[in-house]
Amino acid sequence: MQKMPEENPDRVLGFLKFGMRAHLEELLREGRLYMNPLSNFIQMESDALRADKDEGLRFSVAATGAKLSVKIDGEWEPVGTIAGPIKHLDPPMQQVNVFCMYALRPTIATTHIDSRNFSFGDSFVAFTNGDEFLRRARAEAARLGLTLKTGLVRYVDRETHKGPMGIFRKFSSFSFQSEFRVALLPGTGKPYSLRLGDLSDIAIIGDLKSINDRIRVYSKNN
Repeated sequence: MQKMPEENPDRVLGFLKFGMRAHLEELLREGRLYMNPLSNFIQMESDALRADKDEGLRFSVAATGAKLSVKIDGEWEPVGTIAGPIKHLDPPMQQVNVFCMYALRPTIATTHIDSRNFSFGDSFVAFTNGDEFLRRARAEAARLGLTLKTGLVRYVDRETHKGPMGIFRKFSSFSFQSEFRVALLPGTGKPYSLRLGDLSDIAIIGDLKSINDRIRVYSKNN
């Protein structure tokens, strides 16, 4: 799968895509990567699983308890106390299109897949050759003259993080999704489909609710 240093505890062991069977069969049959812009996740008020009003942030600074003042007639006047972080939006970043997958990481050996992910649909697609999947995605993007970036999402604490956010960083309340992203830059600002062709030679489909019974992580000595 995704090649990372062996000592990296966050390396990827495999890729999974969750969703409704009809959509995933289309992914398997046509290789259709349906990529929403980040702005869509901000606007999904009725979908608690996918909605994230903090998508497209450039940076976030922990500021809970800080005092806010405004300068009036040369004097600083207190306004109030800040609750939560100070966040800077990046409108161009909200145009970026992303295809999201679940990344199996070493911790799966003890925790397995959080059942909250079962709400994404009734089925899963498991990529049996993740490197080849990413190679095909990059090749098709290059053929179309598009820029593709891929990577794990790093999760940070909302109340303590001070620094950049970006496409591959989210707050830790979403960490159960263990997300890996394929991002199209600079993006279209609307849904986009990247079509890779038949993927049935490098992927399989199955019932999502039974997935933890179908995953085994073992060492060479077992």
